[in-house]
Amino acid sequence: MMLKQFGLAAVLGFSSLPVFAETAPLKGLLNDVKQISSTDTAINRQREAEFNADLSKQKTLLAKSKARLAAAEAEQERLKAEFDANDEQLAELEAALQQRSGQLGEVFGVAKESASELVPVLMDSMTSADNPGRLDQLSFADSKRVPKLQDLQSLWYQLQLEMTATGEIKQVTVPVVNREGVTADTEVLRIGTFAAATRDGQFLHWDLQQQKLSVLTTQPSGGAQQDIVDYQNGTNADVLIDPSRGQLFALLDRMPKLIERLHQGGEVGYLIMGLGLIGLLVAFWQMMRMTKTELQVRKQLAQPAQLMDNNPLGRVLQAVSRSKLGLDQLEMKVDELILKEVPKIEQGQSIVKLLAAVAPLLGLLGTVIGMIATFQSITLFGTSDPKLMAGGISQALMTTVLGLVVAIPLLFCHSYLTSRSRRITQLLQEKSLGLLATDESIAKEEKSTHVA
Repeated sequence: MMLKQFGLAAVLGFSSLPVFAETAPLKGLLNDVKQISSTDTAINRQREAEFNADLSKQKTLLAKSKARLAAAEAEQERLKAEFDANDEQLAELEAALQQRSGQLGEVFGVAKESASELVPVLMDSMTSADNPGRLDQLSFADSKRVPKLQDLQSLWYQLQLEMTATGEIKQVTVPVVNREGVTADTEVLRIGTFAAATRDGQFLHWDLQQQKLSVLTTQPSGGAQQDIVDYQNGTNADVLIDPSRGQLFALLDRMPKLIERLHQGGEVGYLIMGLGLIGLLVAFWQMMRMTKTELQVRKQLAQPAQLMDNNPLGRVLQAVSRSKLGLDQLEMKVDELILKEVPKIEQGQSIVKLLAAVAPLLGLLGTVIGMIATFQSITLFGTSDPKLMAGGISQALMTTVLGLVVAIPLLFCHSYLTSRSRRITQLLQEKSLGLLATDESIAKEEKSTHVA
């Protein structure tokens, strides 16, 4: 091609120098291609070497896996043979056990069954506090070996010991868990399996999980603690026991206290108690005010000549004595003055009556709200837990109790205040009408004297 280019250049009369100048970039491109090709060849060789290395590694791992598989299969065969041998040996031992038991097999079975039934009884008995380790002597109940004579003796001994301990009153020193969770050796009076108490009168209960005596969180009330202290000191006193072996004492912790009962009412309960407190304060204030008024009226009655304006009777009598009206007009004036005094005397009674009527309604409202919440919980969780339903209903009815507790004393207060205010009003009417009757008789006497 180059020759053709030279010939074409010679024919056309052009110079051949530019042709050589154009072939220089092509040579550079050719060198670049060769360099890239050699680089790719080196990379491919490196990849082939890595692949061959990985292939040898995989072959090594495969050989190791096959070796482990063969070892595992051999171990499986060995364990299977050992299991079969143990199974045969177990069958032979069971046959030998049955042969050795002979006619006593049923006796041993009954002994094991009795021991199995006695174990939970001893675990739940507070007599185990002063007889530790007694359960270890009945360990043969869960084994397949033939009970020995010592095991049978331990069985009847523990039965006899439990019967004896149930009916004895004993002073022992045993580990006791206090309310802070600290265990310490304490002198305890144990009354059979029905009660246990320390020297300072703290009643104890048997903790089944720890297998120890622990102090009751909620102690019995009504002087029971002092009675058991007096009994330990030699005084003839009646002692409180739990015939259910601790179940009733345990219920003391579940019984809510008064403050907890009040908190069960929730926001509606707090509102009822607040209104009840306001009503009682108003009623107490009105009682004190009415007592003061009655004392002032009695003082006015004791001093009829001195009219005082610090009581309703004195104010009415002053207005009547200063008036120059006729009898008919004066009578109307007295009625007007009494009507003005009545609201002052009956002040606060309407509030007490209103609160006494509203408290039961609020209690009913709280009960309805609580029942709605209870039914919602039943909808979500079902009725599988009766305690959940009973607790919700008890909490709902607490507002009704609070409403009735507030309403009943407020009704009594309102009735008492009403009767006292009526008595004062009646006294005002009597004294005012008496004064008018006296004025009328005096006027008639003056008139008859003037006519004569």
